[in-house]
Amino acid sequence: MEKIFLLSDAHLGAQNEQVEKLKSEKLCSFLEFVYEQHGRLIICGDLFDFWFEYSHVVPKLHFRVLSLLARLIEKGLQVDYICGNHDFWLNSFIRDQVGISVHQDELIINGDSQKIYIRHGDGLLKNDYLYRCLKKILRSRICIMLYRCLHPDIGIPVALFAAHLSRNAAKSRPDYCDVDYRQYSFQKIEQGFDMVVLGHTHWPALEAYKNGWYINPGMWMNKFTFAVIENNKPTVFSWDGKQPQPVELSLPPGNIK
Repeated sequence: MEKIFLLSDAHLGAQNEQVEKLKSEKLCSFLEFVYEQHGRLIICGDLFDFWFEYSHVVPKLHFRVLSLLARLIEKGLQVDYICGNHDFWLNSFIRDQVGISVHQDELIINGDSQKIYIRHGDGLLKNDYLYRCLKKILRSRICIMLYRCLHPDIGIPVALFAAHLSRNAAKSRPDYCDVDYRQYSFQKIEQGFDMVVLGHTHWPALEAYKNGWYINPGMWMNKFTFAVIENNKPTVFSWDGKQPQPVELSLPPGNIK
């Protein structure tokens, strides 16, 4: 199987200009590294803090990253994108103009010796009933059509502000727990998958279960972590701008009893 790089939760556009510049610089150097390694890049959702394609307009903040992705894809880099909860309105621009393969909910890779299941992971918490209903509404054609009625100069800032509020609410949970995500992964392994990759939690993870692995790349947003699958073995690293660095993994506070 080819060398696979897994990246999640960069949330481009979420922070101040100085932080965004650093985040973009590191991401661009990482993309060049993936290409040099002859790897395959899989973005596990939320590359953007908000993405919405109007009929003739797309957000301008991410031009540098998208132009580099387009150039590397033209040179042979394979890039897959599983939609996250901040960027599930990906449309023809990302697919046709940039060249990224877009997957709305999940991606399954059937290799010669490994079967890998990948999704962003939003809505997997057992008590996320309301969010799962909201997700269906937000992805509906009617909702998309109505949102396009908003001028981009209004619609994009409003969405970014809503994303900011949502993230701050998540930060207020000091006892965060990802047990539901791990159990979901274990169930998938029981169904025959060798590796299960989830993002969304912002918590890097690598846990063996029976003959399989639960993998979470963590968040690029400020930790610059990512995962690699090579020779049927997963590893989690952080990116220092030039090369991968080892990451010390731990359980979220809510997992520890």
